[in-house]
Amino acid sequence: MAHPEHLEILNAGARVWNRWRQQNTRIRPNLRAADLKGADLAGFDLRLAYLSSANLSRAYLFEANLSETNFQGANLSHCCLIGTDLQQAYLADANLYHAYLSQANLTEAYFGHANLAKANLADSVIRQAYFGQADVKEADFSSVNHLGPMQLRLARNFELAILTAKAPSPTPLASRK
Repeated sequence: MAHPEHLEILNAGARVWNRWRQQNTRIRPNLRAADLKGADLAGFDLRLAYLSSANLSRAYLFEANLSETNFQGANLSHCCLIGTDLQQAYLADANLYHAYLSQANLTEAYFGHANLAKANLADSVIRQAYFGQADVKEADFSSVNHLGPMQLRLARNFELAILTAKAPSPTPLASRK
């Protein structure tokens, strides 16, 4: 269950929340099972927060800091996560159906058993992200950065994902020595 004080501060807006986070760096916000459906959380600093089992469907998290956040079992369907920082976020069993993750930093994010069907990950950085048993049916991985050849091998329906590769950047002649 979410901590009532943390929810109250969150509902006060991004400026109040982010100031509170700066002043309370040792506190990991507890927003477990919070109903944040459709919430505008753009620019919020939610790093290291507990959002497991939270309902964030249709929430707007544009450019939010979500690094190392626990989203286990959370509902993020139809959520706007464009430009977010999800480095080392834990999204096991999360529902990201039709979520917009384009231009997000998903470095070392864990998507084990997550539902990413129809999610848009175009132009995201997915270095060492884990997709074991995640459903990626019709997920858009076009132009992603750092998709390793084996990253999707354990995902379900990967053969139905959109996997248009981004052309590698040319290497300057000086660095080829």
